Amino acid sequence: MYLLFASVALVLLRALFWLVKIEKRKIALSAIPQPPHDNFYHGHALTLNKARANNTFLELFIQWTETYGDTVLFWINQNVFIFTSDPKALAEITTDLNTFCKVPQLPNRSLFNQRIVGLQSILSGGGILWAAKRKVMSKWFAKTNMENVFNACKPHMQGTQIARLRAKIGSGKTIELIDELGIIFTSYIYVLGLSELFTAEKIAKNVAKILEMIPLQIGSTMRIVRAKFSGEKAAVVAMIKEMRSKISDIAWEKIQDVDNMDSEDNIDRSDILAYLCVANQKSAILAKTQQKSKQNLKKSSVSKQSEIVVDDVMTLCLVMDNLVKQIGALFIELAKNPNVKDKLFKELRENPITDFESLKNLKYTDKCLLESLRVSPALLRGTRKAPGKMNKFGPYVLSHTRFQIFYSQYVLHHSTKYWKNPYDFDPDRWTDDFVPEPYSYIPFLVGPRSCIGKHFAMFCMKLTLSSLVNNFEFTPKFDPAKPPVVNQSLAVMRIINNIDYHITPRV
Repeated sequence: MYLLFASVALVLLRALFWLVKIEKRKIALSAIPQPPHDNFYHGHALTLNKARANNTFLELFIQWTETYGDTVLFWINQNVFIFTSDPKALAEITTDLNTFCKVPQLPNRSLFNQRIVGLQSILSGGGILWAAKRKVMSKWFAKTNMENVFNACKPHMQGTQIARLRAKIGSGKTIELIDELGIIFTSYIYVLGLSELFTAEKIAKNVAKILEMIPLQIGSTMRIVRAKFSGEKAAVVAMIKEMRSKISDIAWEKIQDVDNMDSEDNIDRSDILAYLCVANQKSAILAKTQQKSKQNLKKSSVSKQSEIVVDDVMTLCLVMDNLVKQIGALFIELAKNPNVKDKLFKELRENPITDFESLKNLKYTDKCLLESLRVSPALLRGTRKAPGKMNKFGPYVLSHTRFQIFYSQYVLHHSTKYWKNPYDFDPDRWTDDFVPEPYSYIPFLVGPRSCIGKHFAMFCMKLTLSSLVNNFEFTPKFDPAKPPVVNQSLAVMRIINNIDYHITPRV
């Protein structure tokens, strides 16, 4: 009897402690407006789950911010989060790296404990070591170096890839566009120092399977358990191990080559792998004590450098898929806006790309890409964490608390506060004198953690569009019952349903 009484008392005390903790959170964040809760326990979880099921997840946040203000509080089973579409708040969280940091344990870092890109890659890392690596890589990704990269990519795209696609479609064939774009964009890194890796077709197929599996690590317990013990998970993990092992062998040899060079100036300006090796070498040197000699540093850290170079190459493979989805999203809009498609194709065919300078002639193409990045940004949403206790966020006074903040490029880009007719695909809004309000257009993010590869991404997309449009005719063949749409539930864009186009060679 005594034990029963003690057990009940303990349960009641824990419940009381839990209720007090929740009440303290509510008081601490009470200044921030919030939608009505579904119920006491679930907070807004039921509403959010319904929006996910209906593929209106980000539309829900648009509705909330238009109704309750740019910054709102939301709860998931008594866990509290902040969502903001306030440009001033975004300026704060994207530029103040001391106060706001990336959330380290995101799903794409690993797959059920199998390392994918790790925590120290050019994308996932942070701190002084990451900054040192980014400084080196900024030379490769610099606008001034893009002509060297372009000269390596152009013959491959206009020659090898077009010949491959012509052989595949023959006199004409309906294909799923995402699959072909995956091969094309993967082939860019294939010719930039990674030609000894698997074929572009195999890499693209592997990346697609990895990206399909990553979201299965989150959700209900049953969903996670089913995915963890599935045969598909085992196959994808084996695939990741195979990729990392092959990349490691290539990286090890490249590190030796770089070490034997008299000067960094001798590195091929288009060789991204060589730059990654140099970047990680400098980061490793910075991480060691100044007492060790540079020679000993190289010998002692080659293995670790190689592992992090593998992380960086895996990151590149995954990030190139963003360009696949971005061009896929553009072709969805072109199918819905035939006048835009006709105007875009006319410009591309009247101004074929012959050299790097000829990219500047594609003014309307630039507008179409800018508008595609607005309507369907490859990065749909992001998050930052305030690890230290704070007293203020934006205009709101808080009660000395920690919190996690979500923001969304999609929500910002569809806000009537900053965009006229935000759901219209209108490339002509991008006139020469049009400048979006600061922090209201962030497809490549902003601040110190903005996308380092935006110049590379833009010329790759233009070169791909030009090569395809000048060699083929495109007719949409979407399934009327299952039209392709952007999946709003994930942080990185994925397309639901096929983007089917009938492609025929141009005479």
